[in-house]
Amino acid sequence: AEKMTGTAAEVNGANPNRRVKVYVLGGDGQWDDRGTGYVNCEVIAEYDSVGFRVLAENTTDKELLVSKIFEEDVFQRQGDTIVTWTNPETREDVALSFQEAVGAQEVWELICQVQGRSPNDTLEM
Repeated sequence: AEKMTGTAAEVNGANPNRRVKVYVLGGDGQWDDRGTGYVNCEVIAEYDSVGFRVLAENTTDKELLVSKIFEEDVFQRQGDTIVTWTNPETREDVALSFQEAVGAQEVWELICQVQGRSPNDTLEM
């Protein structure tokens, strides 16, 4: 089998910490699996702010998700491997399910950094 060049997995060095499944809450209240890919934290030009870009696992150009890191307090951690949020502009609920807890922690710390809060401030209700 010929090796495809420059898939998201290779571009990201197939970093298992950044491997995620993307879920979006459908109108029926069920989570729709949008696919598996690799999350990059980068400056998203179209939003002019830091955010996430999730590229599908076996392609270079299929984006599963592009989201900025909102200033609103919309991000939550669930367990060790899931980060969820509601997009304040579209009201869409999104979840990133990480293969590795350490990846979720890295992304969580970035969110907190952008929002200017400590990653250890968990909002326990």
